Amino acid sequence: MQVDTIRFGTLSVDDDKIITFPKGLPGFEDERRFFLMDHAGSSKIKWLHSADNPGLALVVADPFGLFEDYRPDVPDEIARDLGIADPDGALVLTVLTVRAGQQEGEPPMISANLLAPIVISKERRRGAQAVLRSGEYGVRHQVHLRLGEDVRHTAGGGAGSAGSMGSIDCAGCEGIGAATA
Repeated sequence: MQVDTIRFGTLSVDDDKIITFPKGLPGFEDERRFFLMDHAGSSKIKWLHSADNPGLALVVADPFGLFEDYRPDVPDEIARDLGIADPDGALVLTVLTVRAGQQEGEPPMISANLLAPIVISKERRRGAQAVLRSGEYGVRHQVHLRLGEDVRHTAGGGAGSAGSMGSIDCAGCEGIGAATA
């Protein structure tokens, strides 16, 4: 399918790359279909882009690659609703917030929402954003990563270029796949 985006132009997305969020995402309850896309500036960062809303794209990453001690306790009902029988069948992502540096030339500040990870069933390609019950995680954990790290050269080199999901430094992501431009 062809997906028009504001940020990346027109993308070709295989139907089997679409991830369905039956209840949408908090704040975007009417948006149900998304796909993952590589970020050209870092192998650790991805975009979770709406397949239906050209302007909706969330910056996401593998939280385990950013926070070694992260141990989310995903509610059983979410795992059950998504059809996830064991942890190896799940892809967990954290939503990143990127804020411009305080002064010109200063790198952006990046924070991760560890309180509400996005959980995706690799097999069923269904997802949900889980709000954890534990009080140890918040919505603004500082990430020590520069957007220019791990730059990969992709065909065409434009912002719309995306590679395979297998290139992300993310345990278990290879079952999901990323869109191509």
